[in-house]
Amino acid sequence: MNKQLVEEWIDDRVAKADFDEPLFSAVKYVFSTGGKRLRPLMFLHAYALSGKDITEAVKDFAVAIECLHQYTLIHDDLPCMDNDDFRRGQPTCHKMFGEANAVLTGDALLNLSFTLMLKAAKECPAALEAGYEFSILSGGAGVVGGQMAELNTANFKAELQEIYYKKTCYLIWAAVQAGAIMGGLSEAQLNGLKEYCFNFGFAFQVYDDLMDINEKGSAPERSYVGCFGMEKAVSEVKKCTQNAIDALSMSGINSNFFVNLALKAAGRKE
Repeated sequence: MNKQLVEEWIDDRVAKADFDEPLFSAVKYVFSTGGKRLRPLMFLHAYALSGKDITEAVKDFAVAIECLHQYTLIHDDLPCMDNDDFRRGQPTCHKMFGEANAVLTGDALLNLSFTLMLKAAKECPAALEAGYEFSILSGGAGVVGGQMAELNTANFKAELQEIYYKKTCYLIWAAVQAGAIMGGLSEAQLNGLKEYCFNFGFAFQVYDDLMDINEKGSAPERSYVGCFGMEKAVSEVKKCTQNAIDALSMSGINSNFFVNLALKAAGRKE
């Protein structure tokens, strides 16, 4: 299981979606600008803990997760949201195709995500439960709700943890939980993975805030560093990273992938 495999699955399923132009070009462009494919890979490695073979349903669900993630990025970049002109060094979707077309591209990817999840459920009944849980965590009570809270809260510092949980941790947990459900993992494994995801996701987001300082020279006010300072941010990343790794060992999960991912996200080399 690696990024290249996920890329091949994405290309296959986007081609089969049969989008007309210019939608097809916009979707292909979004996927061509890079990305770690972190969430589908986490889904796959959670599923792999079951020891089961990868099926077409698993491939469909992995691509669905990345489709939904890309939709969130397209909408986050819009002028009415974060107003970003570049992502990963490339022009954002709305800069390449126009704002209205970018909105529709995000909408199409959101719809394709759930089309693929429902397709997966035809082959694997457990995918229906996984998709149901995924829809909650990625919707108004989860990722979308977190974005809404960030835009509208008058006291970002007081609500920071909940916002980071919803915007970042929920989608990570949604992906991992889906893999665990489709793999039929035990309740103890599910609990351990959930604890891992929330600690890993929070460390991941705070570390991103630290990287923003290195790139921009100052901390945005509405960030962990802007609210609590660099020293506390560094300490929080280390604490959450260790908590994530401990959650794996305490629940009997032996996964070099998840351990190394936590260490890498925290900027550590060991």
